[in-house]
Amino acid sequence: MAKAPSKVTQVTRSSIDPRRNLWPLVLGQSVSLLGDYLAFFFALPVFVRDATGSAAQLGVLAAFETAAVILFGFLAGVLLDRSRIRRAIIGADLVRALGFGLLALAVALDVGAVWMAFAVAFLVGSMGTVFDSGLESLMPSVLTDDLLVVANSRLSVGRNLAQTLGFVAGGVVLAWSGGVAGAFAFNAFSYLCSVAALLLLVEIRPRPPVAPAPLGPALRSGLATLWRSPPLRWATAAATLTNLAFAPLAAVMTLYAADELGIIDDTQLGVFFAAFSAVGAAGVMAAPRLVRVVGLGRAVVVGCFLFGVGALATGVVDGWWAVVTLGLALTGVSVNQVGFATLRQRLTPPDHLGRVVAASRTIAWAGIPLGASLGGLVGDHIGLRPLFAGGGIAICAVAALMVLGPLWRTAPAD
Repeated sequence: MAKAPSKVTQVTRSSIDPRRNLWPLVLGQSVSLLGDYLAFFFALPVFVRDATGSAAQLGVLAAFETAAVILFGFLAGVLLDRSRIRRAIIGADLVRALGFGLLALAVALDVGAVWMAFAVAFLVGSMGTVFDSGLESLMPSVLTDDLLVVANSRLSVGRNLAQTLGFVAGGVVLAWSGGVAGAFAFNAFSYLCSVAALLLLVEIRPRPPVAPAPLGPALRSGLATLWRSPPLRWATAAATLTNLAFAPLAAVMTLYAADELGIIDDTQLGVFFAAFSAVGAAGVMAAPRLVRVVGLGRAVVVGCFLFGVGALATGVVDGWWAVVTLGLALTGVSVNQVGFATLRQRLTPPDHLGRVVAASRTIAWAGIPLGASLGGLVGDHIGLRPLFAGGGIAICAVAALMVLGPLWRTAPAD
């Protein structure tokens, strides 16, 4: 039998204001995400684009990242439920820092190659699976239930602001000689900032110990827990279909901006990405209020619909008008993710949280490698505008289907 915590420990933890954990959590991840958007989502695709000039190769880059999620996602959940979550995600951050640090060194020494970009994408995708699922699983241990929506919303705002600043900095940095290596080096540093922030968090509701179990039964138990929750089951299936439709669009975004929107210069490209990210950040600030009014389940549906409309409109508009349409799409993504993440955190038993979060994320990401790989090839043959318009229509169709399920029937007070 596990030893009960002492009264002194209980009093100390109960006296901690959980809000003290909000700022280290949000700021640490915002800095880390700033590095990701500067290097992983901007400099790395530009590096591959300049080396190959192929939409198909950009699709392969995205596929390498997401294939790692599919391969290791379920195992990551078992690992998280068996270990101390904070220690596991700190280790993942350190490995990611090493990967980007070595790539920065290779590019600085003029020995960087496209295969290295694919290798780093796979490594970062693998460790990102552990980190992202682990962070979501850690949050109920350091925050109260009423703070989860607030924290998830602030993380989404931080993500969008990091995207804004990251793309602006990316356009400027890449315009300088050696800018790609500098971007990769900064991302390695940003992961170390995340580690420092995680060390500042104080657990107020430690998870109950999980008895070790064979891998097979542990995996089945996590999947069974996910399946028994209709809202989580529907949201996970919808996310899989949505990712399948949008993955091709994300993979060819830099090429679309250059070929269809006329935004060719790297500095302009950074400003363009930053502008629609800023619109998305402004939109997601309303997420907590929206959740209070319509409920978590309906917020997932509304976010998906906004996402689809924005993607569809992007395939129609010209030039810088895409800032507005992509900003709408990004707002929808953020609202959808805030609702979905908070549902997982509230509806999952603490001893299964790692497995359920990882399983849900892995299933949801299953459509990305296929969509990214095929989408690049399709874009090369039919054109990029039809690719965007078709993806937006498909996402709107998924939102319409969700109206028929349990997510739309949840009460506003869920």
